[in-house]
Amino acid sequence: MSPRLKFDRRSSLPVLYTRGTHYEVGFDIGRTFRGIIEDYLAASKHSHDSLLKQFGEGDGKAAYDVTLENLKTNFPQYIRELQGIADGARVPFQHLMVLHLVTSLSPGQHDIFSSATRPNLGCTSVSLNKDGEILLGHTEDAEAEMLNHLYIVDAEIIEEEAQGRWGFKREHFTALCYAGEVPGFCMGYNRHGIAFSVNVLRPRHIFSGKTPRHFLCRALLAADSMAAAQRILQDAGVGAADGFSANVIHLAKDGGRAFHNFEVAPPKADSAESQVSVHVVERGQHFIHTNNYQHLKTEEHCEALVDPRPGLHHDGARPVRRSEAGVDLLDAESEDRCASLFSADDLPMGRVKGRRQQRGPHSEMM
Repeated sequence: MSPRLKFDRRSSLPVLYTRGTHYEVGFDIGRTFRGIIEDYLAASKHSHDSLLKQFGEGDGKAAYDVTLENLKTNFPQYIRELQGIADGARVPFQHLMVLHLVTSLSPGQHDIFSSATRPNLGCTSVSLNKDGEILLGHTEDAEAEMLNHLYIVDAEIIEEEAQGRWGFKREHFTALCYAGEVPGFCMGYNRHGIAFSVNVLRPRHIFSGKTPRHFLCRALLAADSMAAAQRILQDAGVGAADGFSANVIHLAKDGGRAFHNFEVAPPKADSAESQVSVHVVERGQHFIHTNNYQHLKTEEHCEALVDPRPGLHHDGARPVRRSEAGVDLLDAESEDRCASLFSADDLPMGRVKGRRQQRGPHSEMM
């Protein structure tokens, strides 16, 4: 195996500080992390070549074109940002764009692919809303090829004119990023006091020609309130192409705070906006979210990333126990490996450790 394809875990997570227009920030990301992006595309060559083929001909090309046209209309600034990443990394734009698309092959509604084509991967988010203690914890669990292919971007966006459908001119955010993708799909926070993490969900029906979840999460990095976050996720006029959950905290300048979990699914057949359900985590409560729908009533793939067991539907009903390191722990009281939270056996002492979950080859506790 080539040295560039070895998946030994590195104790390194590079950080880029950058400032400029959307294109300039994207270019800096691509130029700085060109090697990481190239390595990731090489490591995932088989699946990446499959995406290029699917979206390069026939119905797949039609779906690609419709999706890109919608994004150019509603989020042109993020398309320029992705173009900057591609130019900086010296890879064709389409090679990065396909990383953001659902794998349906024609415009319209489709049953999601069989679980045989999907790895058993998934993330866990934990929220604590207590007086004096505020926490949003997240395990980032992805395919093996993503190991060592992540980085952090701290970016200040400065544009002279309002950008996109929501009219953003300035953004200042920090985000953990997958190589070659726009920021926001993992977790991030901004200068308005918005912080969030993302759990991938698997509704039975997905859409091409709608807004990819990556770009809705990218827009979340500009939100200045919970109302703005919900408006972004609803995406009126188009709607989400696929499902996800956003665990959002807003720490306001006046000292107020709000914890919301948003579950998002593609529009219903007679609608042109995302299905969005909101769960409020009140003071004194905790909440755990994995990769299954907990409060949005939508048909879910029968073999979702995580079994929808009651043991993971924490809403503050169970007590929180204290670890030796002084960290509050929430246990999924189940011996079913699919219904447990996570293990952090490879973390140093003093970090949070929970029960074992069936994990993918790459998992991080953030």
